[in-house]
Amino acid sequence: MSVKKVEMYTVVCDNCGVSADEGTEYSCWNDENYAKDVAMESGFIKEDNNHYCPKCYSYGDDDELIIDESRKK
Repeated sequence: MSVKKVEMYTVVCDNCGVSADEGTEYSCWNDENYAKDVAMESGFIKEDNNHYCPKCYSYGDDDELIIDESRKK
């Protein structure tokens, strides 16, 4: 048996560091675009090349994006 290094992808929240795949059966994907699709389906958003999990963002009264800085790591 040999060990081989492979390249895999996941999306992590740029605020708190949680993975989009946390708590699921899978920890990463072999396709970067599929990893992004899975993240968006689980409620992540992308803003200015940053990804945010659903616990780290909300929208204000004027639909402005609000990032919860208290969750920042």
